[in-house]
Amino acid sequence: MAKGTMREREVKALLSERLRAEGFRLLDVRYRSRRGIDIEASHPRSPQKLYIEVKGERRGGNPTIMRRRALGEALLQVFEAYGDDEAVYAIALQDTRGFRSLVARIFPALKAFGLHVIFVGNGTFAHLGPNSPTPIPQPVSSLQRALRP
Repeated sequence: MAKGTMREREVKALLSERLRAEGFRLLDVRYRSRRGIDIEASHPRSPQKLYIEVKGERRGGNPTIMRRRALGEALLQVFEAYGDDEAVYAIALQDTRGFRSLVARIFPALKAFGLHVIFVGNGTFAHLGPNSPTPIPQPVSSLQRALRP
């Protein structure tokens, strides 16, 4: 799990760097001023596009409420982007005990919708996907393998 608070921009930067290192082509990475899904990517070995909504920890206010709000916003962005049946949709969150706990509570729904969740730490990545047997995120060595539909 990540030590300290990572803002959305930091989570996005770490994830983008990792995707590039694994050969993904980043079609679009949106920062603050642009609405829509945060990361659109493709991989030369896969016909599917990848859409990822990213959320980090927020400062100010009750941390539990702030995490719930961030996760709700991420789900809304992903559902608004839905439309490509061949695409892979994911949410990326800072790897914290609070986010892991929230995701575990909605794990059956995430599986039913076929959503992937990537937990981003300081140089570490864990994954939950539609085929995950339990709500416990597993460390991943390859996001490309983990994010298969």
